[in-house]
Amino acid sequence: MTAASSSFRRWLPWGLAAVVALVAAWWFLQEDDSLKVPLGVEQAAIITYGGPTLVVKPFRYGVAVNVRIAQVTGQDGLKVYDVRYLVNREGEHDLTEYLMADDGAALSGLPSFKIQGDPKLSKELEARVKETEDIGIQVWGHYRATLWGLGVFWIAWLLLLIFWRRPQKPVAVIAQPPLTSAEQLRQLLAELEQGALTAEQKARLEMLLLRSWREGLVPAEAPMAEVLAAIARGERTGEALGRLQRWLHRPGSGVADTEIAGIIRQHLPAPVAVRP
Repeated sequence: MTAASSSFRRWLPWGLAAVVALVAAWWFLQEDDSLKVPLGVEQAAIITYGGPTLVVKPFRYGVAVNVRIAQVTGQDGLKVYDVRYLVNREGEHDLTEYLMADDGAALSGLPSFKIQGDPKLSKELEARVKETEDIGIQVWGHYRATLWGLGVFWIAWLLLLIFWRRPQKPVAVIAQPPLTSAEQLRQLLAELEQGALTAEQKARLEMLLLRSWREGLVPAEAPMAEVLAAIARGERTGEALGRLQRWLHRPGSGVADTEIAGIIRQHLPAPVAVRP
């Protein structure tokens, strides 16, 4: 064996390791630094910022990402925002482009939060749900038959205890009709006048008002984006929708509860008089 051959064999593993390291580095550099999320599924992000208070920009028709701030807490002089977002279109988006300062000041030092809307992840999510629903557990032997027998015996014994030599008393069941949209709006109006509504009640109020406003503007099966656009263009509903959105999503916008109560009263149908 020559000296050149011995030196080549000694440095060959190091050369291969260097090539593997270069390929791995190139691969990681090619990876996108944005977070891939499925379309139509709400996600959560935590943003810590020490500047002015962040709020969500006013709603715009056709936005790629719907953003809302679920909770704001303080920590060491900073504010921690629990931001919830839902991606509507594929491609790369920056979550911070949908945020603004409550006083309109420029945001400095707010890092970008890039997200990648990926329709492939949405399809894979649906497939995983279907696979989960199709999964079954098979137990061989007499275990299943024993369980069925015990279940039938327990039900028969329970029925025997309930009905053996006991007179059956007729029970009158009065079915309460479901509340109409107008009745639900009146209940929420009463709650609003007595005190602040909860987040769930505010969401219910928004849904009922949108359902009431869309009548006569768009078909019932129209998508939400088309419904909001039609309501925003309406002479009777456009200004009311703007106040409602600011009241719901911008607590510091100055829209008072009394204004929202007035909007509810304007769009409530007149109560039907019941004849004696």
